[in-house]
Amino acid sequence: MPRKKSEPSTTSEQDTWREDASKLSYEEALQALDVLLGQLQDDSIPLAELQRNHARASIYLDRCDLLLSQVEQSVRQLDPNTMEERILDPSQP
Repeated sequence: MPRKKSEPSTTSEQDTWREDASKLSYEEALQALDVLLGQLQDDSIPLAELQRNHARASIYLDRCDLLLSQVEQSVRQLDPNTMEERILDPSQP
């Protein structure tokens, strides 16, 4: 039986994926990315579906990058006297 053809993703579909991804924790986004990467390695998936999965995986990867950047910014700061990075103590203002 032939596989159903899949259309490339649309802008509104990608907007929905971005909105959904924005609600995920780092671990959840990483898990979703891992699932999509597994699907991308499947040789039997039609090209259009591969394109959709690639676009969606990119959104999850962006979410992971954003969350990691936020954590990094919250724990690192440049010391103005030495211009070296220092780790902030979250208990001090």
